[in-house]
Amino acid sequence: MNDYLGRIWKYKFHYFLAFLPLLLIFLLKIIPFIAGFRMAFTDVKIIYGIFGSEWTGWANFDALFGMPEFGHILGNTLAIKLSYMGVVGILSLMLAAALSGIRSDRLRNAFVVLFLIPYFIPSAVIADTAAYLLSPSQSILATGGSLPLADPAYFRAIVYLLEALKTCGIPVLLALAAIRAYRSRATASGIRRPSSFYPALRALVAFLLIQLSTILSTDFDLLYRLNNPLVYSVGDTLDTFAFRTGFMNANFGVGSAMWLFQFAIQLVFTLAAYLLVRKWFVRDLFVGNSAQASGVQRVNLDKSAGSGPGSGFDTSAGRNALGIVVASLYSALVLFFLYFLFVHPFLQGAGGGPTLSEVFPTQNFILFLFLYGAVTAFSLLIMLMLAYPLTVSALPGRSLYRFVLLFVLAIGTGSTLHEYMAYRQMGAVNTIFPLLISGLVAIVGVFVLKGVFNASYASLKLQAEQEGRGEMYAFFTLFVPKVWKPLLGLGVLNFVGLWNSYIPSLVYLSNPELFSPIASVAMLSRSMDLQQAPEIALQLGAIVSLPSVILLLALSKFMTSEVLLGTSRRL
Repeated sequence: MNDYLGRIWKYKFHYFLAFLPLLLIFLLKIIPFIAGFRMAFTDVKIIYGIFGSEWTGWANFDALFGMPEFGHILGNTLAIKLSYMGVVGILSLMLAAALSGIRSDRLRNAFVVLFLIPYFIPSAVIADTAAYLLSPSQSILATGGSLPLADPAYFRAIVYLLEALKTCGIPVLLALAAIRAYRSRATASGIRRPSSFYPALRALVAFLLIQLSTILSTDFDLLYRLNNPLVYSVGDTLDTFAFRTGFMNANFGVGSAMWLFQFAIQLVFTLAAYLLVRKWFVRDLFVGNSAQASGVQRVNLDKSAGSGPGSGFDTSAGRNALGIVVASLYSALVLFFLYFLFVHPFLQGAGGGPTLSEVFPTQNFILFLFLYGAVTAFSLLIMLMLAYPLTVSALPGRSLYRFVLLFVLAIGTGSTLHEYMAYRQMGAVNTIFPLLISGLVAIVGVFVLKGVFNASYASLKLQAEQEGRGEMYAFFTLFVPKVWKPLLGLGVLNFVGLWNSYIPSLVYLSNPELFSPIASVAMLSRSMDLQQAPEIALQLGAIVSLPSVILLLALSKFMTSEVLLGTSRRL
């Protein structure tokens, strides 16, 4: 007992660091979660509040599972999620194999940057661009036929392709990192022609395992923009159905029961995915010093990286040519889509609708750049404070601490009914406060920082401990200096996640003047005026997409495979 208390005292700095972030998590996540748990078993009446409403036991779950459409919607969710995983897995494996055959690091990295750009474009803008391209009357591709997005026979295929287009750059980069590390280790061991397929497959399996942690969730922003009653039979998911049930129909009890059902399933999958990835795939995702000692350069998008014998991608002339051809074919598809977002709308003549200057939310654009930037800076500090205790394997209570973080990770950061009710009771609805605090706690980034540090610098921390250096010394002179680069990359992703999400504005705000820029775009693109001038909606979407894309291009050298791993669970 004395020894245990002694170890607690030894690592007191870690507990001190984690205390304030955990208190924030308790206030912003755990208390709303408790409220949401009660809502699932309550006939919620807003006038009585959550804890004043009548307890009904399992009635909400009976009503939910008794709905004739529930089984069908659950099937839609699984079909869309699993099919997306299959499409993006196969496509990413093909592209990674092709890119690994390219000799030039500069050319390979240019392809990867291009493949990543769609991820940094808001899902709402991708949906609007796709709707324009597939419009039977407005697009230059128009044939005068039917609208594919209103046809159940085509709707899911379009969703799969759009989701794959948006996200496949991330697993491609993960696979390339695994190939580079594997080839370098194999070369150091005397293997002359190490495989590309095996390490790429392992990295993609790890990516798909992380995807399974959100097995009952889809890209809500994308589906909400694309869905319509004509395709509910194939496109209505648990997320979209819960949104209509809870927020639009004010059936808070059944909506909360559906959320709790999703959470329970996804908590199990989150824990399973974490344990499996931690046991079998950590070396594929985090390179570490051992690989670097063999000449490995961590795969990133730094265009200054060279090529040649040390690059880990020495290939034959035939593979080089084939890789360039395959990557170029996919690049043509990405460039085609980007052209219709960033170029084509600005080449169109002025129509009879409003002008861009009349509808562009200039004031909110500047305001939210500042606000989301400030929130991101604060979130990085929280990330550091939460990650550092995980670097100590002997920390008393570490397993419980890790479970709490995974539990909060499974809760998610979405605009849920219980969070809405919590903010309503706080008087924060119809303010921008709920839009900001959703980005304060990024749990995935905590595990990424821990993984980066432990894979590469754990020996330095152990050495400092053996020399009698304090934990505060290790935090400020080892941990922070060694993880600031991935921390900056995670900050970019956190800002992009806030900037690109428009649903919080719809949930928490009734005053359009307070909407975030992307929410303003989503609202204006559906207005009657913009139906007369669809190019204006795309111009707005292109401009609002620019901050995220510029961040990618300007800070691409910080977008390592390990950093982008932090996006995998949000996809």
